[in-house]
Amino acid sequence: MNALQPSPLELQLSAYIDGQSNNEERHDVEELLVNDPHARTLHDALKRGADFGRNAFDDMLKEPVPLDLVRSIKNAPLPRKAVRLPGSTRRNRAFRPSGLQALSACALTLLVGGSLGYMIGARPDGTRAPQALASPAFQQRDWLDDIVSHFRLYSRQQNRLVEIGADRPADILEWLTTGTGVGFRIPDLTDSGLAFVGARLVTAENTPTGILFYRRTTGDNEGDILALTFSRARPETAKPIEDIRLDTSLVSWSTPLATYVIVAPSSAADLDEIAAKAAGLI
Repeated sequence: MNALQPSPLELQLSAYIDGQSNNEERHDVEELLVNDPHARTLHDALKRGADFGRNAFDDMLKEPVPLDLVRSIKNAPLPRKAVRLPGSTRRNRAFRPSGLQALSACALTLLVGGSLGYMIGARPDGTRAPQALASPAFQQRDWLDDIVSHFRLYSRQQNRLVEIGADRPADILEWLTTGTGVGFRIPDLTDSGLAFVGARLVTAENTPTGILFYRRTTGDNEGDILALTFSRARPETAKPIEDIRLDTSLVSWSTPLATYVIVAPSSAADLDEIAAKAAGLI
């Protein structure tokens, strides 16, 4: 039984995957996924197992009932009428489970089902149904997911948004150029209503990535945080990417030496214009 007992981390990640976490717990898990590679690996394995189990169960429900079974049900003889024996004084008692018993049964069912899905998803031989492998649910997290996770995490921490503030631009240039291997300039986006706040150094898919943070100073979205990230060139990013993930908009572009992504809340309608201006200044 101990082999089927999930760890606290597995329970926390399972609740996050099933959408049962509150806002604080979801924030904690997102922070953990950013900073803990083991947690990311376990999260992906649990998600694959849960999706595989769900898809397998849905496929079972779609299977037609065999014709022989339908015929046997229709042709089955009627049950005999129950007869009480004269000498029997024993009463028939219906089983009514208590609330605790019902709760325990549900918990055991969930535990066994979740463990089975996890073991199927995490099998070392990697054998899965072709339909499951082809489904979008089995697509792995990519580096843009890491970018979004960093943005969502730090944009909520107004007091700890940056590691080096905008008042030390020389330190930022030296630090991020050395850390990422990318030469750059800090774009002045004042004309777009953005004030430079400072910088951070993070990793996205194990690649050092610099982040320049800006804050809106005008308009309906005044106070919103935007981020301009850059890292060494990635072969798969030759074409510009425009996407929305978790209510976060992304616009990316590449040069032969670097890959850039500007990130903002999905309400940012001028992100293309800001990206074009930043591309000419950085």
